[in-house]
Amino acid sequence: MNVWKLTAANTMQKEAVEPVPEEGKRKIRITKVFVNRSDALLFSGAKKVRYPRIPGRFAVGLIADEGSTHFPKGARVLVHTAFPAPTDGVEKRDYTEDDILLRGYTADGFLRDFIYVTEDELSLLPESVSDEKALLIQHIALANAAVEKLGLHRGEHVAVIGGSMLGIFICRLLIYRQISPILIDNDAKRIEFAKSCGIYYTAPEDETLLEKVGVITGGRLTDNAVCIMTGNMETHCKTAVSVTKPGRSVAFCGQIDHPLPIDLNAILKKRLTLSGVSVGTEHIPAAINLVANGAIDLGVYRKNVRGADGAEALFKEFLSMASIPVDEINILSLV
Repeated sequence: MNVWKLTAANTMQKEAVEPVPEEGKRKIRITKVFVNRSDALLFSGAKKVRYPRIPGRFAVGLIADEGSTHFPKGARVLVHTAFPAPTDGVEKRDYTEDDILLRGYTADGFLRDFIYVTEDELSLLPESVSDEKALLIQHIALANAAVEKLGLHRGEHVAVIGGSMLGIFICRLLIYRQISPILIDNDAKRIEFAKSCGIYYTAPEDETLLEKVGVITGGRLTDNAVCIMTGNMETHCKTAVSVTKPGRSVAFCGQIDHPLPIDLNAILKKRLTLSGVSVGTEHIPAAINLVANGAIDLGVYRKNVRGADGAEALFKEFLSMASIPVDEINILSLV
C-alpha cells in the first residue's frame, strides 16, 4: 500500500509498504481525507510532532476485509479521529501522557491506502450522507459537544469567539436549538460567510465589543460563551471571559499545543465555570442524524478535490495564505 508521511519539517515522502493485519481490528480502505490548516502547520513544523508521522485527521473509507455482522465488507464508514491511548492494563500508566490520541497529530493519521482499527473507531454512513459531507461530521460532533456542555435554554444569547468552520457549526447548532449566537471575529470574509449561513448577530473583537454585545442583548452580557481554540487564542480567551455574565459558563473548544495565560482574577470575580471540549466522539451518531435529516446544510461549502500525491503542494498553499477560505473543504482522494 501507499503511505504518505512526514519525516521532518517541510519534508513528505511517499512509501510503498505492506499492511500488517492486527488481531481484532477491521481493515479499512481509506477513500477520502479532509485536510486543513492544522495539517499544514504539522507539515511546516509549527505544530510539534514526533517524526515520522502520517498526516490526515479526518477520513472516510470502506470495509476491506470480510467484515462482520455490524460492518459488512464494502460498507462505507467514517473513521474516528480520536481513540483511547493503548494500554495493556498491567504497566503503571504515565499520567503525563494523553489518554486520548488524535489521528494525524498525536498518532499516525489517514493519509494511506489502508488502516486497521477496532469497530469502536468506526461509524456506518447512511446512503443519504455523501463522503464529502461525512468528512465534516466530526466537526459537527465536536460543536454539538460544546453546546451540550453549556446546558443552554431557548432564547439565551451565547458568544461564539472565532469564526472558523467549528465556530460556524456551533452557531448553526445553537440556532437549530432556538438559541441566539453572537459570532465574534475580525475577519470580514468569515463574517460575510457566517451571515450567508443565517447567523444574524456578529461583532468585531475590538474595543467596541462590549457595547455592541449590549445592543444585541438589551444591555446585558451574554448568558454563556464558547471560545474556539484557533487564531489569536490569548485574545479569544480574554474575550470569552469579558462578554459572559457573572455566574455563568465558558467552554473552550478545540486543541492547542502550548500553555495559555488565563486571568483567574476576572474568572473568580465573575464566578465563572470553565470547561474544556477537545473531542466529540460520543456525539458522532447525533451529528450523522443532523446531516442525514438536513438539519445542518452542508451544501454551502465548495469542494476542492485532488489526488493524495498533491498533499504537499496543498499544505504549502495553506501556509502561503493569510487565512484559509472558511467556505471551502479540501479533500485528498485516494481512489
